[in-house]
Amino acid sequence: MRVLLIHPPDNKVSLTFGRLEPLALEVLAATIPEHEVQILDLRIDNIHELDHQLSYFKPNVTGITVNNTIHVKPARRILNHIRSREPHVIQLVGGHHPTMLPEDFHMPCVNIVFLGWAEKSFPEFIDSLARGKNFDQIQGIEIVENGQLSVHNENPNDMDASDIPYPRRELIKKYHKKYRSDMGFRTALVNTTRGCTNRCTFCSVWRVNTGRVLIRRPEDVYHEIVSLPHHINHIFFADDNTFMHPENHEKLCYMIRKAKIRKKYSGYCRSDIIIKFPDLMKAWKKIGLENLCVGFEGTDNKKLEELNKRNIVSRNEEAARILNKIGIPFRPHFLIDPSFDKEDFRRIIQYVRQHHLTSPIFPILTPIPGTDQYVKAKSRIYLDYDYFDFAHAVVPTKMRVRDFYRAWIHLYHISYPVGRNLIHFFRKKIAGIIGNRKMEEKNQHMRLVNLFLLRFFSIFLHFKLIRHYMWLEKRLAKI
Repeated sequence: MRVLLIHPPDNKVSLTFGRLEPLALEVLAATIPEHEVQILDLRIDNIHELDHQLSYFKPNVTGITVNNTIHVKPARRILNHIRSREPHVIQLVGGHHPTMLPEDFHMPCVNIVFLGWAEKSFPEFIDSLARGKNFDQIQGIEIVENGQLSVHNENPNDMDASDIPYPRRELIKKYHKKYRSDMGFRTALVNTTRGCTNRCTFCSVWRVNTGRVLIRRPEDVYHEIVSLPHHINHIFFADDNTFMHPENHEKLCYMIRKAKIRKKYSGYCRSDIIIKFPDLMKAWKKIGLENLCVGFEGTDNKKLEELNKRNIVSRNEEAARILNKIGIPFRPHFLIDPSFDKEDFRRIIQYVRQHHLTSPIFPILTPIPGTDQYVKAKSRIYLDYDYFDFAHAVVPTKMRVRDFYRAWIHLYHISYPVGRNLIHFFRKKIAGIIGNRKMEEKNQHMRLVNLFLLRFFSIFLHFKLIRHYMWLEKRLAKI
């Protein structure tokens, strides 16, 4: 069988920063080694390359991943395009969004929707198709006929970590130099775990496989890191909660240190884990841990309780103190609720200043399909999937839209002051010259190019965002 795996293109209105490898497709490709597989990334290539692949590779099957809601509409367009060109190709859809809302892909051009993790169901389907066998008993799929649901088989959630093969990165070799983090570094994605044990109301990760968590063996993670292309020096642990299994990460750290692997690492981590295992953080700092994304989410316990964060503000503050002491830069995330007023924005600014948080991130609370937030907000959502990028309020804001975005952008201006970053920049340079490593690590700063670009483009960003809402304001004024 010839299988073409596709990442859909970005849409024109969503705001995304950085572009990372399609890890899910690389892993799925590795589950069918006896078949011919190609990966096409339409965030980089264009529709003409797709037509070329359809004409010359002549796939029997195409599979498109839709992990992010912002890719739903582009994916649907690609599916229709393929059907118009090659009506006999079997078309598959999988990923996070189709798992949560499979009905969005009950289309005449779609044959199969995969539900949840597909490392077992995908190769089983491909093998059944190749051998001409019936596949309506395969678990974790929906069969769609003429746009209507024909068969729905629940995902048994019986996958083990050992079922995850090493990704086939050779299939994306031509794209390697195009994959970069939001900071501009060539970055590889590596999973040490899958799933999350927490039940936050704004997150649907734990619902994909009903709260199940897979822990990969540290030996497997180590061998994947060793096998990465030599030009990739940055690794982002694409876990929902890195370091949730401290024993494994302690062993992985030892293996990396012993092998003298010199790379930079980053990932997501909860503050309660940082507090509980500070020595683990220190050990990882020594081998290259250079950044952590930490979900603070709110500035008071009431807000954290509403989000079912299972955490308290004092733990966030203690985690910040520990990371600052160790010298690990981190990016605390604060959810900006569309219901915020001026006082709510003021409280966040005050909190950031009070606790000397130098690299905060302010995603706008978005009701992602599959979350409790989505259920509550569904009737009020007035922007389509293209805007589900955590930079648009997809439900009405309490403040005027213009004022809301002015306050949102002001959060970044206040949190990333030019003067402070310039001081840290020169101090770090001096520390490097005199060889004072502690002073060098202490004076972390935003890259000056990024800092000035942030200031420059924020003006245009504000106008762009407001333009997206102008028609909504006019429509709402008539109601």
